[in-house]
Amino acid sequence: MDAVKIHRLSLLIGILLASPAMAAEFNLNVLDKSMRNSVDLSLLKDPAAVAPGDYFVTLVINSNKISSGQKVRWRKVGDTTQPCISTEVVDKFNLKDEVRQALKETDGCVDFSLHPEITFTFDQANQQLTISVPQAWLTWQSATWTPPSTWSEGIPGFLLDYNLFASTYRPDQGDSSQNINTYGTAGLNAGPWRLRSDYQYSQTQTDGHNDSDGSIARTYLFRPLPSIGARMTLGETDLSSNIFDGFSYTGAALASDDRMLPWELRGYAPQISGVAQTHATVTVSHSGRVIYQTKVSPGPVVIEDLNQSVQGTLDVKVTEEDGRVNTFQVSAASTPFLTREGQIRYKAAAGRARPTLSHHTADETFITNEVSWGWLSNTSLYGGLLIAGDNYRSGAVGIGQNMLWLGAISFDVTRASSQFDDGKEEKGFSYRVNYSKRFDATDSTVSLAAYRFSDRHFHSYANFIDHQYNDNDTQDEKQTISLTASQPVSPLNMNLSVNILRQSWWNEDTSTTANISAGFNFDVGRWKNISLTTTYSTTHYEDSDNDNQIYVSLSLPIGDNNRLGYDMQDNSSTSHRLSWNDFSDPHNTWGISAGMDNGRPDHGTQFSANYDHIASAGEWDLSGNYAVNDYSSLSTSWSGSFTATPQGAAFHRRASGNEPRLMVSTDGIADIPVAGDSDLTNRFGYAVVPMISSYQPTTIEVNMDELPDGVTVSENTIRETWIEGSIGYKALASRAGKNVNVLIRDTAGNVPPLGAVVVHKESETEVGMVSEEGHAWLSGVDSGQTFIVRWEDHTCQITLPEALEKVTQRLLLPCH
Repeated sequence: MDAVKIHRLSLLIGILLASPAMAAEFNLNVLDKSMRNSVDLSLLKDPAAVAPGDYFVTLVINSNKISSGQKVRWRKVGDTTQPCISTEVVDKFNLKDEVRQALKETDGCVDFSLHPEITFTFDQANQQLTISVPQAWLTWQSATWTPPSTWSEGIPGFLLDYNLFASTYRPDQGDSSQNINTYGTAGLNAGPWRLRSDYQYSQTQTDGHNDSDGSIARTYLFRPLPSIGARMTLGETDLSSNIFDGFSYTGAALASDDRMLPWELRGYAPQISGVAQTHATVTVSHSGRVIYQTKVSPGPVVIEDLNQSVQGTLDVKVTEEDGRVNTFQVSAASTPFLTREGQIRYKAAAGRARPTLSHHTADETFITNEVSWGWLSNTSLYGGLLIAGDNYRSGAVGIGQNMLWLGAISFDVTRASSQFDDGKEEKGFSYRVNYSKRFDATDSTVSLAAYRFSDRHFHSYANFIDHQYNDNDTQDEKQTISLTASQPVSPLNMNLSVNILRQSWWNEDTSTTANISAGFNFDVGRWKNISLTTTYSTTHYEDSDNDNQIYVSLSLPIGDNNRLGYDMQDNSSTSHRLSWNDFSDPHNTWGISAGMDNGRPDHGTQFSANYDHIASAGEWDLSGNYAVNDYSSLSTSWSGSFTATPQGAAFHRRASGNEPRLMVSTDGIADIPVAGDSDLTNRFGYAVVPMISSYQPTTIEVNMDELPDGVTVSENTIRETWIEGSIGYKALASRAGKNVNVLIRDTAGNVPPLGAVVVHKESETEVGMVSEEGHAWLSGVDSGQTFIVRWEDHTCQITLPEALEKVTQRLLLPCH
C-alpha cells in the first residue's frame, strides 16, 4: 500500500473515532478501489461497536472494581454486539437474593431484560466494562469487608508450614553445644473442612551428651460456618473464652468468629514487647505449645502479628546466643466486647482437659458455654457456665457498656466451687474489670486495661487441673493488673508505648514487668530520617533486686539503602555496638557489627555478621558472632511452606497460622511475579501467595513491569475473599513465545478484512488483529500453534510452522 492509501485510511479512522457516539454512514469511495472490499464495516461504522469474540476486560460495579482481566464474550444480537455475562460473573455483583434470583440464564448468558435499570458501558480504549446497578439492589459491603455469600472455601489440598533452626556455640572454656529444632503445621483441606497437626522437635548435643524431644502437640479438625458466623472445631485444641481462663483439651467447640465481622467489630491481638541483648531467639508458648518463634537482632523486640484467637497467659522466652535465657509472661485477656442490639454471640465447648502436651486427658468431662446478648444499643449482658464431672462448678455474669467517647468497659463476677481428690472443697469469687479506648483527639490508644482479683479459695478450671496433676508448682492467682497504651507525639515525630503487667499470688511472690519505649525520627541538616529509639524495661520480684534494662539506639541513613547504627545496652553490664546494614537488595540484606561489653572477658570485644535471603520458596537467615577470648557462635534458620493441590504444587514463603493462601497457575510459564517481586511461579508455572487475611477482600496483582521477555498475561488482577484455612486457586491466561509478523491469505489470494481478530484455537486468547492487506502482528506465540481468524460471521484457520525460532522474516500463512 502506498503512502497516499495509508494517509486516506488513517484520516478515515480518525474522523470516525472523533465523531459522536452514534452510528455513522460514510462513503467508501474515499478509499482506494483495491481496499473497499477488505474492511469489516461492522467494526468501523459504530465507534461503540465491538467485534464478536472473547475479550479480557476490567469489571467495575458502580465505581467499585471487582475484577481485572475478566474474560467476557461479546456476541452478535441483531445489528449490535452485546456482552454475554455468565452466572459466575453475575455472582460477583453482590446482588441481593431477590434481585439475583430474578435473573435467568439463557444459552450461557444471564438475561437482564427484566431489569433494564442494570446497564453496561464499555470503554474500548481502557478495556473497561462498567455495570451500573441501583444501589438498593446491592448487599452492603466496604473496601475491607464483603458479605459471606461472596466468600470462597478454596480447593482441596495438602499443606506443610515449617520452621527450621540450627545453631552451634563454642566457648573458649567449657563444653560446646549444638542445637537443632523445628516446629510447624501439617494439614489437609477437603471442601470447608480443615485437618491440622502442630508438631515440634528439639535436639541439643553437648560434649558427650545428647538430648532430644519431639511431639505432635495437637491434632484437630475445623470448619468455618459463615451462615451463622461461627467456627466448629473437633479434636485437640485450646479453650478460647472471653470469661474463663484458657486450657488445652480434647473435644468439640462451636464459637462465634469475630473475624467474620467488619473490622470495626473485631477484637485486639496481644502485643509482646521486650529487649534482646544479642542475636536471640524469641519463643512464645501457650500451655507448653509453641505458637510463635523468631530470630531477632539486639535491641527492642515488638511482636504484633500473633493470631487474634490467642487468649490467656502467654509464656515468652528470650534465648540469647550465648545461652542466657530470659522468661516473662504476657496477658492476652480479651478486651470488652459489645453485641449489637438484639443479637447474640456465643461459644460452647465440651471434652476432657489435657494437663500436659501428651495426648493424655483428665478423667472427668467438662462442658462450658458463654453468651453475650445485645440488650440495648450500647449495653451487653453476658455470662457463662463451666461444669466438669462432679468436682468442679463455675458460673459468671457480666455487663459490657459502650461509653461512646469515654471508651468501652466491662465488669464480671465469677464464682467457682472445687472438690479436690483429698475431699477438700473450696469456694470463692473472682472479679474483673476490662477497659479499652482510642482517644481520637490525641490519637492515643489504650489497647487493654484490665484488673482482676480472686479470693484465696477461688480456682479457675485451668488452675484446678494444675492442682490435680502438678500441685507443687501451681500458683494461685490473687491479683492481676495489665495495661497496654500508646501515644504518638506529632511535634516531636515520636511514638511512646507502655506495657505493664503486675501479678500477685496467694502462694508466691508478686512480680511486676514494665516496658516503656519511645521512638523518634528527625532530620539534622543534610541527614534525613535519623531514627532514635529508647527503651526501659524492668522486672520486679518482692524481696529481690529489680532486673532493669536500658536500651538506646541511633540509626543514620547512608545513601539510599544503607544505615549506620549505634546501640547501647545497660543491664548487669554495659555494652556498646556499632553496626552497618545494607538494604540495597531487598531479597539479600546483610550487616556487620563490632562492640564491647564491660561484663565479659577482654572488655567483651565482639564481632558479628548476618545475612538474610528472601526467595519465593522461603527465607534463609545466617548469623555469626565472635567474642574475643570468650566464645564463638553460628546460627542459621530456614522457614517456608509447601502446598499441593490436584492442580499443582509449589514451595513458597511461610504461611501464617490458618490464614488462607492462594495458588496461582500461569499455564506452565515460570518466573512470573505474582505478588510484587517476592512470589514467582516455579518451573511448572505455579506460585503460592501466603499470608492472606481470612474473611477480608484481598487483591493480588501480577507485576506486569517484571514479566520475562516474550511473556504476556491477559488477566493481571485477582480480588476475592477466602474463609479461614483456604487454599485458593486461580488460573491466569498466560503466553510465552515469539512475536511474529505474518501475511494472511486464503486459497484464492484474498485477505481477511481490516479489524479481523486472531485468537488461539484452544485457549480462545486474542493474540493479534489484522491490519491492511492481511498483515498481522502476533504476540506470545509458539511453533506449530493453530489460530482462528474471525470477522463478522466468517472464520478461517492458520497454523504456524514448526521450528519457529529459526524464522527470521515475515511469514506468509494460508488461511483455510
